[in-house]
Amino acid sequence: IVLNNTAILYQVIGRYQQAEEYLKKAIAIAEPLQKEKSREHRMLQTNLALLYQQSGRLTEAETYFTTIKKIFENRGQTGLPEYGDVLTQLAVLYIQMKKTDQVETLLKKAQGVYKNKFTEEHPSFARVINIQGNFYRMTGRFNEAETLIDKARQIRETTLGSNHPDYVQSSEDLALVYWKKGLDDKALMLYREVMDKTIDFINHYFPPMSEAEKTNFWDVTSPRFQRFFNFALSAHERGALTLQDFYEYHIATKALLLNSTSKIKQTILKSKDSKLIADYLSWLDQKETLARYYGYSKEELKEQKIDLGALERSANDMEKSLSVRSSDFSSGYSTQKIKFKQVRDLLTDQEAIIEIIRVRNFDQDFTKDVRYAALIVKKGIEAPRLILLSNGLEIETRYATFYRNAIQKKIEDEYSYDQYWSRIEPELTGKKIIYISPDGAYNQINLNSLKKVGADFVLNRYDIVTLGNSKDLIALKSKKVSAARKTASLLGFPDYGSSQISSLPGTKVELDGVSKILKASGYTVNQFVQKEASEKNLKNVKAPSLIHIATHGYFQADVESTSAFGVNLETAGNNPLLRSGLILANAGNALSDSQSPDLYSNDNGILTAYEAMNLDLQGTGLVILSACETGLGEIKSGEGVYGLQRAFQVAGAEALIMSLWKVDDAATQQLMTNFYTNWIKLGNRQKAFKQAQLQLMAKYKDPYYWGAFVMMGM
Repeated sequence: IVLNNTAILYQVIGRYQQAEEYLKKAIAIAEPLQKEKSREHRMLQTNLALLYQQSGRLTEAETYFTTIKKIFENRGQTGLPEYGDVLTQLAVLYIQMKKTDQVETLLKKAQGVYKNKFTEEHPSFARVINIQGNFYRMTGRFNEAETLIDKARQIRETTLGSNHPDYVQSSEDLALVYWKKGLDDKALMLYREVMDKTIDFINHYFPPMSEAEKTNFWDVTSPRFQRFFNFALSAHERGALTLQDFYEYHIATKALLLNSTSKIKQTILKSKDSKLIADYLSWLDQKETLARYYGYSKEELKEQKIDLGALERSANDMEKSLSVRSSDFSSGYSTQKIKFKQVRDLLTDQEAIIEIIRVRNFDQDFTKDVRYAALIVKKGIEAPRLILLSNGLEIETRYATFYRNAIQKKIEDEYSYDQYWSRIEPELTGKKIIYISPDGAYNQINLNSLKKVGADFVLNRYDIVTLGNSKDLIALKSKKVSAARKTASLLGFPDYGSSQISSLPGTKVELDGVSKILKASGYTVNQFVQKEASEKNLKNVKAPSLIHIATHGYFQADVESTSAFGVNLETAGNNPLLRSGLILANAGNALSDSQSPDLYSNDNGILTAYEAMNLDLQGTGLVILSACETGLGEIKSGEGVYGLQRAFQVAGAEALIMSLWKVDDAATQQLMTNFYTNWIKLGNRQKAFKQAQLQLMAKYKDPYYWGAFVMMGM
């Protein structure tokens, strides 16, 4: 029973693999202890079938459900609530599998079981009629759907309360029916209640969860926001005032998972709670240990008697404990709904904000199609302006490929401006400073490099500032100017210890030039090159005001070799933060797999993004990753780029400069020299960076040279 209940907990928070392990252990214990196919045994098997269903293993789920259903029927136990549960879940499964001919029969039979056993005023009865109502909605029988879902909602309010997740689910289902019936005002009223309560759920559930659990929870919750976005777009087309709600609910949750635990570090360390401090340091050590063990294969872990799963669970448990005991630690995981007017009223006449939103198309269910919505905020408007790009899949595939090819081959790009910018630009008339919060494919292009045929590049026409979320403008505008610390750590020109990795002599020239400029301006500079350009030295850096790293960077979209830059293949495949990183001194052995991972050292020459998250960068104003493809990573809709970009933000960096494609050495050296010279003169990172790009453009017209680097933040 304890194993079963633990498995259900893991299932609810999305840890499916562990849930399966616990359920199989429970079934193995139950079989010899009780009569075969007893009710308890069937309960455990049903739970395993539910797990398979929820995790997408539908065929395995069907096999279990149909077998259990026959056992009930053969034993004449069709009046039991458990039989009704199996009928209900099998109906839901058939909806998922598009086998709809038996759905209605199964649901009505389940209703009869619950009605006879519990009466109609029971959560089980409410559940089955709610499912039937959704089935009717999906098949276009909207009036019948409304009747059943409304009844289920009333039962759930009476028996469970209006703050229960099941009641909120019925409310959303009813809102969907109103939407499909064209009753936009009724749908919007319900949806506002649903979305506000969902944000309350996030704030309630997130603090005691580990990062992995938060990710799983958000994967389950985010489709609700996507359904609302689809409703908002549809209702807007019919004249409803939904764009303000669209904007507010999006910025309330965008980049929700991007929280800097490093921001809490100093607060905890300065507290007088010695136990809290000790546990926090222990948690950091556990994450470092995990990073080391991720280089091992399953066989090597077994040989060393290392239980990786147990170590991950221990780190998760410690993180949850810290969250519960420290309001400073957990506060980074809450969200709040910011009003559209709060952001709008910060803008001047020359400024605008563009919030890009990737929207998965939803009809009666999600489809494969994608749209991009650009919500534009300007001073004086009553609601955001909407530009809808309906060809989202082409933007992500065909046109994204063309953009990269045109950049690399240095040919004129006749398509990208039209696809990514031309429909947005008319809303920017009279504006000079454009804050943009990208999503999806917009994370992988440099808008400054777009050019209308026969006209100037976007770089020449606007000052573009990239933000993770447009509500970040609130903190940006309220930031007080303080005397800048002048400390810099420069790391590059590593001795890789292998001829397999091409040397980068240009990075030595780059760092020497940067160091000279900074020292002349009064900076204290620590420079690490050759053997000293090591992972160990980078990890020991303590929050300088500036970090400049010049080396090879990498991102692997897929891992197909035996290992991924010193990380075990299977482990890396499951985590994009282990598939991107920086190559530092003595990386040759890790890349060639000629040496087993060191059990006691995290200095193998490969700094993964996972490890970079643990760097102490709270108070670091700018990190420059002068390496190839450091801006790339796995894109999660609404979350940004999972890779080095996310890692350095989590570590505490206020702003980053990073690259989107392989860069030219001479151009990079010139860009960096220009940037630092301008920064010292102007005192503004954003203006200095743009000026450096313009200066480089005067020498190299093609954006391949000057457009590789992008800046996140100000």
